[in-house]
Amino acid sequence: WLQDCYSRDLDAALQAEGHQPGPLVFERDPRQPEAGLVSYVFSPRYSQPYGDMVHIPSVLIENHSLKDYRRRVLGTYVLMEASLQILATHGGALRTARAADRASRAAEIPVGWQAGDRPTGQVEFLPVAHEQWQSAASGAREVRWLGRPAAPQMLPLYPVHSSCQLSRPKAYWVPVTKGDVIARLGDHGVEMQPLAEARALALEWLRLPQASTAAAAFEGRFLHRAGEPLRERRRTLWPAGSVRVPTDQQRGDLAIVLLEPQSEDSFFAWGFFAEILQRVEYCESYLMAPLADAMLAADESLRRRFAAKLAEDADFAADPDARLAWFYAQTPFYDDAYQLYPVGIER
Repeated sequence: WLQDCYSRDLDAALQAEGHQPGPLVFERDPRQPEAGLVSYVFSPRYSQPYGDMVHIPSVLIENHSLKDYRRRVLGTYVLMEASLQILATHGGALRTARAADRASRAAEIPVGWQAGDRPTGQVEFLPVAHEQWQSAASGAREVRWLGRPAAPQMLPLYPVHSSCQLSRPKAYWVPVTKGDVIARLGDHGVEMQPLAEARALALEWLRLPQASTAAAAFEGRFLHRAGEPLRERRRTLWPAGSVRVPTDQQRGDLAIVLLEPQSEDSFFAWGFFAEILQRVEYCESYLMAPLADAMLAADESLRRRFAAKLAEDADFAADPDARLAWFYAQTPFYDDAYQLYPVGIER
């Protein structure tokens, strides 16, 4: 409906009043506008992608920054007036499309949008005239926009693609210990089923050995990347107050992008599970060294794996603490919660 009805009629209304509508695109190289355009998909926390996640029709309006203030104000006025007229004429079709969209349950949710390295074709673009000048400050050729239309150009278009597809499970299980996460899910209107009493469940868990933390803060938080998870099956006792989050609901897609750690806007990415990246159990060297020697003497398979590790990793071979940590990880005393994402997945 947004593409075939709303955009069609809105573009016609804007053009009738002398405005030039178009999709939101970005320059591939801001210093060389002719290098091409990049289409863009925002991450789930922004504007219309959030609308997609909660099945609410959403539109992002951008006014071109190089247009004068009067034109931007009048263009917005035309857009708002035309939107009301379109809703008055096609509101019934929108309600039907919205109901169908809310009933849909996609098997996979794409996240991690990235620009491609090769253009998929060319598009006609109406540019603003510009010239280049040598900046003493930047040491580069910079662009100066001249405030007047230039002749239409055919520019290469670079697409974006999803780097990760999140498979829809039946539900997620969030432990009562993560009250901040449960509260945020409620703030977003996600439906949850709290446990009245403790219950043992066999669920899928994710371990994140490739997880990393950003070196600098962003919007007040240190962001995390999950990397490729390892999947485990384990039976765990879930305390009373833990919640089941079914994905068969209007905000099920939103629950997926919030609770799957690989999503760029997941609770994990925004630091709500940072505690799993700190190993809190350890073994002192005066205890681990004799135990490791005994393990080497008793286990031929362990000896072969240790020898291979020494041969392939010179830094590891030269680090006594790393060597003992490797042996500690082979024992039943190793911190099992380290890098274990504590949200259960019900398939």
